[in-house]
Amino acid sequence: MIPLDIHTHRLPDEPGTAVVSLEAGEGLALPSSPCSVGIHPWHITGGWQTQMETLARLAASPQMVALGECGLDKACLKTLLPTERGAAFALQEEVFEAHVRLSEACGKPLIIHCVRAYNELVALRRRHRARQAWVVHGFRGNRQVAAALLDAGCHLSFGERYQAEALRAVPADRLFVETDESLQPASAILAGVAHDRGLTPEEFAQQLQTNYKNVFLHENT
Repeated sequence: MIPLDIHTHRLPDEPGTAVVSLEAGEGLALPSSPCSVGIHPWHITGGWQTQMETLARLAASPQMVALGECGLDKACLKTLLPTERGAAFALQEEVFEAHVRLSEACGKPLIIHCVRAYNELVALRRRHRARQAWVVHGFRGNRQVAAALLDAGCHLSFGERYQAEALRAVPADRLFVETDESLQPASAILAGVAHDRGLTPEEFAQQLQTNYKNVFLHENT
């Protein structure tokens, strides 16, 4: 079975229909169905290096099809004092770059959380000359931001909320859908995105299956 939902925080009713996002940690037991594992930028602690060691061990597991979600988030820094924000964002970048290096080493894509840090994300992809796919999940940005990410080689995943103009600008082979934390079923989100792309749900599902095989299973390499 090929998952059509590439990012959710809940186990799907039907195993194998979604990629479940898990947080890296000692003692984490992977499900038998596809999953991704990473350190969310909201949850970085002083023990993140140990978490990365665990993540590196798990990366060889076939059911772990991606790393993440991981990434950069400037919005969450607002709770900090202004004098603390620079160091906190530098730590986010350090942890994210550790994910990038592991992604390249193990040959698995990244599921990326990015809020108000798209310029930095593009710069990091170019600096690392990343060969693995980067999938920016839950994309809600405008067409111009989408174009910048696509130009850098990223894929975009759309959920319950998005800008239709940006959605329509994404090439068919760079597109995914997700439920994330939405209460809507994946089928409803897929149908809505398909409608805005001018496709039937069946046509769109076929494209999503091809994209999953290419990005997560490397069937085009």
